Amino acid sequence: MDRRTLLGTLAIGAVGAGLHAKGLGPGAVDAKPAGNPLADYAARPFDFGTGLPGLGKDLLAEHLTLYKGYVGRTNALLKEVLAAERTGQAGPAVQELRRRLGFEFSGMRLHELYFEALSASAAKPSGTHPLHQAITATWGSFDAWWAAFKATCTMTGIGWGALLKDPATGRLMNAWFQDHENAVAVGAQALLVVDVWEHAYVKDYGATGRAKYVDAVKPLIDWRVVEKRF
Repeated sequence: MDRRTLLGTLAIGAVGAGLHAKGLGPGAVDAKPAGNPLADYAARPFDFGTGLPGLGKDLLAEHLTLYKGYVGRTNALLKEVLAAERTGQAGPAVQELRRRLGFEFSGMRLHELYFEALSASAAKPSGTHPLHQAITATWGSFDAWWAAFKATCTMTGIGWGALLKDPATGRLMNAWFQDHENAVAVGAQALLVVDVWEHAYVKDYGATGRAKYVDAVKPLIDWRVVEKRF
């Protein structure tokens, strides 16, 4: 069974679960459930209608189903881990649940950051916005940054391309998240993420079409959302 099929199969077992959490930054709803820190997360109702330019309806529908699977498995794992901890369990099975929780929770949150910034009526980056100025100061030009970001997104492997900000210094950096939770720069704020797992593009672009997919995503990035995260 390939990775894509496995994730789809796992998602089926997540029926009825949800996640009430958005991405990071001022443009997102607080990820903490109001009044109940133990409340289940509820999947956000992203609606891409009949698809987006360059990303077909069926691809997006399948992708949203996979996202809901991450939400459901996050809820289930949080309950299992907490129940084990409350009863003093600490063996290998509990340790593995913790490792899996990092994968599922990060997958949930990264998808929210990604979907939140996709729009058929996306705003272009503002040349006067501090983020645009920071990009230019760091890479020399917006085009130079995008070339480096695309190169990040098309690295060999399964994961995510990300533009990060270090809140401690304001430094911007491009980063590669392996799977969802590996090679993450701890404490850095994700301003922009692009999913480059196969399920994000194979249906429309084929197994070798990742670069074309990243090009298709570029005009869909709503910089109003990205700039608010800065």
